[in-house]
Amino acid sequence: MGQSPTRILIKFRSGTRALAEARAGVSRSLMESRTLTAPSFAGTRVASTLSAAGVIKLRAVKPDAGLQPLPAGIERLFIADVVPGASAAEAARSLARNPDVEYVEPDAVARIAGSAVAVIPDDPDFSWQWALRNTSQTINGITGTTGADVDATDAWSISTGNSSIVLAVLDSGIAMDHPEFTGRLVAPVNYVTQTTPPTPPADDNGHGTAVASVAAATGANGTLIAGVDWHCKIMPVKVLDAQGNALYSNVILGLAYAADNGANVINLSLAGKDASSVLQDAVTYANSKSAIVVASMGNDDKDTTTTPYYPAAYSNVIAVGATNSNDQRAKPFNCGSGEAGSNYGSSIDFVAPGDLLIALSNTDPTAITGWCGTSVAAPMVSGTVTLMLAVNPALTFDQVYSALKTGARDQVGLASEDTQGWDEYYGWGRIDAYRSLVAAQGTNFFSQVAVGGGYTTVFTFSNTGSADVTAALTLTGKDGNPLIATIADSSNASTQTSSYPFTVPAGGAQYLTATSPSSQALTGWAKTTPSSGLLGGVATFSFAPSGAIQTVAGVLSSSTVSAATIPVDDDMSQNRITGYAVANPGTSSITIKVVTVNADGSLGTTLTPITLGAGEQTAGFVYQQLPNDQQTSWKFKGSVVLIGQDGAVFSAVALVMNQGLFTAIPVIPSKAPSIK
Repeated sequence: MGQSPTRILIKFRSGTRALAEARAGVSRSLMESRTLTAPSFAGTRVASTLSAAGVIKLRAVKPDAGLQPLPAGIERLFIADVVPGASAAEAARSLARNPDVEYVEPDAVARIAGSAVAVIPDDPDFSWQWALRNTSQTINGITGTTGADVDATDAWSISTGNSSIVLAVLDSGIAMDHPEFTGRLVAPVNYVTQTTPPTPPADDNGHGTAVASVAAATGANGTLIAGVDWHCKIMPVKVLDAQGNALYSNVILGLAYAADNGANVINLSLAGKDASSVLQDAVTYANSKSAIVVASMGNDDKDTTTTPYYPAAYSNVIAVGATNSNDQRAKPFNCGSGEAGSNYGSSIDFVAPGDLLIALSNTDPTAITGWCGTSVAAPMVSGTVTLMLAVNPALTFDQVYSALKTGARDQVGLASEDTQGWDEYYGWGRIDAYRSLVAAQGTNFFSQVAVGGGYTTVFTFSNTGSADVTAALTLTGKDGNPLIATIADSSNASTQTSSYPFTVPAGGAQYLTATSPSSQALTGWAKTTPSSGLLGGVATFSFAPSGAIQTVAGVLSSSTVSAATIPVDDDMSQNRITGYAVANPGTSSITIKVVTVNADGSLGTTLTPITLGAGEQTAGFVYQQLPNDQQTSWKFKGSVVLIGQDGAVFSAVALVMNQGLFTAIPVIPSKAPSIK
């Protein structure tokens, strides 16, 4: 939900000198601002060093506690405000290396359920980045319209990216040693200058560095600008020469290379007028490797053409046009005195900001540059797609396209051009990263199900898109075998099956019920994966003997996480137990570590890890993972933490059974920093 760029939270270890200094030093003497160098962050005398350096100002959570131990060690917790000009992230990284510090973490942001809280990075030139956050700022004499942006700050409340996702930038290379890309470049290759040994894909034009920075400059690091995605890996593939020209053959080689080396998204900010079967085949090959290809529509002189440009014109490419800071199609661009504007026509899919965008320089690591064109609009979309894959890496091309379409803002431009639905000027509309991420989270649905023995499970699916969505509801028992139930839709059709196809109309809803005449309650899990489009929804249990009581059993649109915390208050003697389901939406096996955390915050028991194959899910109660002799007396209050190993992500839902009734409980997408 976002993190504060100016505040961190510190917990010192009990009995350490740093703790004593911190408790004694929350005073005027330690608040003096004197300039010392950042490397002293990691020194043993953490409290005095950082405070005296003017980097942080400490406040105790319990200022009157002294050193007397309190529950959860709250007397050792401190709030640290980072002074202007210092980096909260760097301070946290340095403090984490200190042996006197138990943990340090960013000050996160909570929000009212269902709303987003903007995440504003501390990059000093972010205020110029109207495409990410338009506040009607004036750039080059052009005053924008508030909100005419991709809503990146709200999108960052969901995700700022994931280092397991790879963005390939097929362009003029990249500034290989630029600090904004440190630690994020993978598998660089140069097809323009091929030598032995290989020549690095250095950027001798500036275009590639600009494109990569728009999509993926590191955000919230206190320098220069922020990209759309702050953490994805970047694969520089040089196919454009110093003059900005690319042979199709080099583009084809680049597409195949990127696809073969794990690129999840491929950005092509280039355009040619000549159709090519080989180029089409190369794009199709990349698709077969699950790579999402994004390309610019091109910029033509005098803005009069609907001539198709390639590869944007291919149906399996997301083609992007450009808008200005007033949500109008960029015609002409406001760079220089030319008349070039954003191309349009039958191949356009979406538009994104592409006029007077701020980017990084390929020659000066301290400078920013200004760019116009569909070349910088395309990476706005590519960065949005990598964020979508960060929250749901199993998304297919069709699902990504559908989520972008669901999220796009229609009819924001000139009424004569931006008509309802798809049009040749704006496609499906201007990209909205936040709405697209919300849609992307709803692609795989997992929920508890109970049928028979008086139980009925009711599924409610909603479709906010502009096209019908087809899907299939699949029921699986706890033994992993199909769970056969009588499933009926809202028109009362019913069948005995474990997999039920259904359709949800555009803007509408569909209701499915799962029942069984069995006197025995059958429990298991439901999975719904749309074959097209995206759905949201919930499932509820209804227990016939209890009358009208219905309880929410699980939110179907469960987003993927790398770690999850589930609150637990179990007591077997009171028939109150907590259960959870985890699912692997990916294409390879994963392992999830399971640990308990006591109510005072201390580490409890490490339970049996969960191993899931591609597309598999499992479910059970917490007590079932204990030794048999401990299960009948299970009583525990605290939490259970699930941690994906080696970067694995998973979906999770949780519920508590209390006196026979099931109720959903929240799954918190995080873990305590002290847990590995």
